[in-house]
Amino acid sequence: MYQYPAPPPAQDDSGATASMVLGILGLVVCGLLAPIALFMGLSAKRRIRESGGYLGGDGQATAGVVLGAIGSAFIVLGLLILVLFFLAAASSGA
Repeated sequence: MYQYPAPPPAQDDSGATASMVLGILGLVVCGLLAPIALFMGLSAKRRIRESGGYLGGDGQATAGVVLGAIGSAFIVLGLLILVLFFLAAASSGA
């Protein structure tokens, strides 16, 4: 009885790996990389879903999306605190 060979393992999407790396760097080194990681992760997840199983790396893409969202939230929070600080300084007459 002839057995078919096992299908080759799914190749990880390079955008998923890059998204995860940028997400880590966005939290640790440079916060401006976080939104890039978020968008790259979302597009990698879309490519993986549309590939029909030929591309892997969904976990890495999810990590990039989560880390990018957290880093982007930190950026927004930091800008909000900065604006509130300047408004408080301006209203005190300093």
